[in-house]
Amino acid sequence: MGRFNWDWSAGGPPDEAYSRVTEPERFQPLHDWTLELLARLAAEFEVEAAEWDGRDTELERSTLARPLVKLTPGGENRAPIIVAFTTFPGLTVRLGRWHVEWFPDCGCDACDEMPKENFDHLRKLVDCVVAGGFREAVYLTPDGNARREREFWSSEHFSSGSSSVRRPEAVAMLGGGSGLTIDWMPWRRRG
Repeated sequence: MGRFNWDWSAGGPPDEAYSRVTEPERFQPLHDWTLELLARLAAEFEVEAAEWDGRDTELERSTLARPLVKLTPGGENRAPIIVAFTTFPGLTVRLGRWHVEWFPDCGCDACDEMPKENFDHLRKLVDCVVAGGFREAVYLTPDGNARREREFWSSEHFSSGSSSVRRPEAVAMLGGGSGLTIDWMPWRRRG
């Protein structure tokens, strides 16, 4: 259980817990911790770190507290990271070309998420990206649908998943092809 230690008993959370967010400001440290993480990455790796003014509808669904930050690693086939700092307060993060995650994922009382757990998860994903332990794919399926897949791995972490994508969106992502898998390379260290 998280910080609030709700007693849901065997019946699970009550319906109202799904629409209630107690102390959303508890997620504010995510902003500071993430800015520190981005600064560390920019100091250790060959990346261009800049406020990003590109348009990204997935990252800009929520009201932003500050401009997006983008880390673009030097060299070919290295996954960029773009972070949106939301007023919730929380984060929306794009890793690579297509993968987007939200921190917190929900924030409601029923989920009982905590900022430290969220940041630890973000850090593990970023560590995988930096080390070259990240693969993503989009492909059209024979039944007329489309899928998006991702896989993160390191000696300390493994996660994978897939989701459906609207076919017109996948066709646009693929630029007319039927599928694309990207095995991202490790970032290069400075010096």
